[in-house]
Amino acid sequence: MSLPPTKRRKVDNSAAKAVKLLENELTDAINAYGSLNALADLVALTRRCESAEDTSKAIYALYRLFVLLVTEGKLFGEADEAQKVVRAWIWDQLNAYVDILTGLLKDEEKSLRVSTITSAYDVR
Repeated sequence: MSLPPTKRRKVDNSAAKAVKLLENELTDAINAYGSLNALADLVALTRRCESAEDTSKAIYALYRLFVLLVTEGKLFGEADEAQKVVRAWIWDQLNAYVDILTGLLKDEEKSLRVSTITSAYDVR
């Protein structure tokens, strides 16, 4: 039996909302060759997530974004000097993401360990 709507506990899902907003902004930026500065914000937000659910959402969002970056050729291929600087910065963000995933493999929360393994090996 569930509680009446007025008695339900309110859940603050601001982290989940922020993850979704940043992912949408970055997806648009990748497709339009725009600024990727929000990628660092999403990586930082992922580190700050307090719940397993928010952390899982953030790591999957980063996964989808890095797949898109690879698909769009942002990490490999010929590049001028400006592109090399951006590419090096993206690699730094990717390495930070890998550090997050590596840390989550040791987490007490089983769902985070499973999410980490799944996102690392998902080949959609």
